[in-house]
Amino acid sequence: MKQYYEPSGLKMRKLFSSQEQQEKERNLITDTAAGSGKAFEELYQLYYNRLYQFIFHIVRRQDCIEEIINDVMFVVWEKASTYNQVCRPSTWILGIAYLKSIKSSEQNLTRENRSDEFDDSLDYFPSSNTQWISELEISNRLQVALDNLSAEQRAVVEMTYYQGLHYNEIAEIMQCPENTVKTRMFHARKILAQLLQKT
Repeated sequence: MKQYYEPSGLKMRKLFSSQEQQEKERNLITDTAAGSGKAFEELYQLYYNRLYQFIFHIVRRQDCIEEIINDVMFVVWEKASTYNQVCRPSTWILGIAYLKSIKSSEQNLTRENRSDEFDDSLDYFPSSNTQWISELEISNRLQVALDNLSAEQRAVVEMTYYQGLHYNEIAEIMQCPENTVKTRMFHARKILAQLLQKT
């Protein structure tokens, strides 16, 4: 009986924890709108790593991530008073990040030499067991395959698998119908499957 109730209890704790986190973020946005530099700094620190990963998986370039993060957080600072408290704070902030990332991708359509793409400053760190070489190889193949997706397709993959968002939340962030999100995910999976089978 104990095993039956434990997952449910864990799920409830996660739900309350998530709700508490959202409430904290809403308060930080409200305080930011009132001009609190301290609240803005806390919000910035809270979202920095998440934004870094999110933006990288869309633009696939490290040289412009810091600039995009600063652009995103500048909008958060300027427009905090317009946040309507209806959607989750993360949906609002990631929505801004998505638009800024797409704009940056469009401005940098010509790709530069990607020789530093798999250096140790990225978010992949092989485990210490004997499988690390094969893990690194799989990770690199996946990164190369992701490069063949459009920025919009990469964004859907990032938001689904890395951010854990549902299609309706992604549709809100991308400002498009939910069916468009599903279509982009379908094509992204198809492209990735074909490319990974070839390698």
